[in-house]
Amino acid sequence: MTVRRSISDKSSPTPSDVRKAAGSQSLERGIDILEMIEAEGTDVGVREIARRLGLSPTIVQRLISSLAARGYIEKNSETSRYRLGYRSLALGANGEHGADYAVVARRELERLAHEHRLNGFVSVLRGGRAIYLLAVQADGPVAIKVTPGSEMPLHSTSAGKVLLASLGDGEARKLLGKRKLAAITPHTITDPAVLVASLARVRRQGFATVSEENIPSVLSVGVPIRDRTGNVVAVISVAFPKYLDAGLTLGSVTPLVTAAALRISRMMGGNARA
Repeated sequence: MTVRRSISDKSSPTPSDVRKAAGSQSLERGIDILEMIEAEGTDVGVREIARRLGLSPTIVQRLISSLAARGYIEKNSETSRYRLGYRSLALGANGEHGADYAVVARRELERLAHEHRLNGFVSVLRGGRAIYLLAVQADGPVAIKVTPGSEMPLHSTSAGKVLLASLGDGEARKLLGKRKLAAITPHTITDPAVLVASLARVRRQGFATVSEENIPSVLSVGVPIRDRTGNVVAVISVAFPKYLDAGLTLGSVTPLVTAAALRISRMMGGNARA
């Protein structure tokens, strides 16, 4: 009896083994979902994902809920379909094998940092929030550190203003709300109506500038990155100290960022015109 029980215990999976196997299966299925959405290149519904992966819609919905809760995928509120979330985009953009445009964008940021001592960033609008995808610190005495995947204010940054300008005034007003905006510095625009009114100029000139609105004594320029349809898919922006002894001004830096945005947009089949 003792020998048979010992043999049986050894050959049968333990509860721990079962849990590990289930966890591994869930991980693999989650990765399958991410890879499928990435390959599709557009929003995908739960039933379509389930059909392609040969899974039940219930299982897919459970996995999607977990991935969405952690920011790896997100739901399009208008269509109830799903796309990659900001954390997936940030991971892809940081890796050497990220999307082609992210590779080109990083190269442009590094050029701006090394040749012109400009802290550079690439940002996107996801779920009504401005999210950093890439960040490269300047070689100069002042480094502005941000973490890819972190959020930035929409109302006080040049990138945030470009992202707001990519929307209609009504949608931008909805994102900002009706209440007074946070006064991050004494120069921050806190009236949503005033900020929305300023977006027409951003659209017209094709870039946004900020003077000490987000960080004291720091200036910033943001320019849209466009795809082949002309839609704004991201923003490249730079920030630099107002009193840095390098001859940098908003007027001299804006053409540098605009040229970088144009090169990145061309990689995506688009252009950087407003």
